[in-house]
Amino acid sequence: MRYSKEHKAQAKVAIVREAGRTLKENGFHGVGVDGLAASAQVTSGALYSNFANKEAVLEEVVATQLGIEFASLAGQEPAERRRMLGERLRLYLSDLHRNDPGHGCVIPSLSADVARAGESVREAYRRRMAEVIAVLAPAMPGSTQEVQEQRAWTLLASIVGAITIARALPSGDQAQAVLDAVLASVLQSVTDEP
Repeated sequence: MRYSKEHKAQAKVAIVREAGRTLKENGFHGVGVDGLAASAQVTSGALYSNFANKEAVLEEVVATQLGIEFASLAGQEPAERRRMLGERLRLYLSDLHRNDPGHGCVIPSLSADVARAGESVREAYRRRMAEVIAVLAPAMPGSTQEVQEQRAWTLLASIVGAITIARALPSGDQAQAVLDAVLASVLQSVTDEP
């Protein structure tokens, strides 16, 4: 039976969505092709009909999912972008995000794996990170685009680091303290909130 191009495209989107969740939960080396296929409820053959190898799946996850938490800020006026960013930061630096890497941001979950991947994966990561900075920068204080971009990188590194550290700590007061401290700092730098 032959499937339509539309069906095949929908299947690929579903594979990427579920494989991305599994990769974010287990890491690139923590799951094999069979595990990725099973998470997407397809056969390994179906996965290979869409991707040359497991690294190609990682590349597609990076290319389609990195930075989606901030995509809705694009096109907003700076004041609205700052307001929306404050909302996103509260969600990003929450227990919900800390406790659910599979449905969370690609950056804290897969950056170490990307660093060990081939050039095409790293290039996809570079492109998407540049897009994230381009969305965040207009919300940053600063008199020049260069200063705003520098502050956007600082913000992104701070929140990713906070989630990474909080996930590594046992649940409890210390993990929460990391998230709370970074949230207070970044909100003050972006929205002038205490």
